[in-house]
Amino acid sequence: MNDRIFKLFPDQKFFTIPELEKRLQYRHLYSNLFETSSDKEKVKQKGLEQVKKGLIAPYALEWGATFKTEILKAFIPNVSIRWIHPSVGYGLFAEETIEKDQYVGEYTGIIRRNNRRYFEPLNGYCYEYPIQDEIGRSYVIDATAGCLTRFINHSTSPNLKPYHVYKDGFYHLIFLALKGIEVGAQLLYDYGESYWYLRESPASLS
Repeated sequence: MNDRIFKLFPDQKFFTIPELEKRLQYRHLYSNLFETSSDKEKVKQKGLEQVKKGLIAPYALEWGATFKTEILKAFIPNVSIRWIHPSVGYGLFAEETIEKDQYVGEYTGIIRRNNRRYFEPLNGYCYEYPIQDEIGRSYVIDATAGCLTRFINHSTSPNLKPYHVYKDGFYHLIFLALKGIEVGAQLLYDYGESYWYLRESPASLS
């Protein structure tokens, strides 16, 4: 993966992942990391308990197995990163045809407790992780450090849908294509109503 290159606009140049990290000022994570080893163990034990109690959706187990290779290899199709405008930032665009139901990537980041750091300052890269801590707060995937899927923007008419799938003791947040996506189309998913409780809804996106 490190030797793959991705086109960045408006630079009109191709960059490797290490070069993109420097150019876009983020830390690239090919897979999820836990903030602490104790959190990792607690999350895994709670996930295993859910398996034993039959609390994990059948599709989450099935797709965790189906897309195991893609998750392990940090698969992402050919994409480009393009500047949209200051209020949105960058977006992720298809550079190859993507078929309906195709695996498009995983949303990776630091899995951590959902504490005040989410609000101070307001963090736009946190996504709920479906395991709760001792006081009932869901952990989050914080993609401040994450992979290229962190650049996927919001739309109420999305072409991707996120799903939590379960594999080898842990959940993974993956994206599947809702429909066929043509070369040059922006990759988009619906962030959900809760994301906009503390934010102004984006007028520029459908």
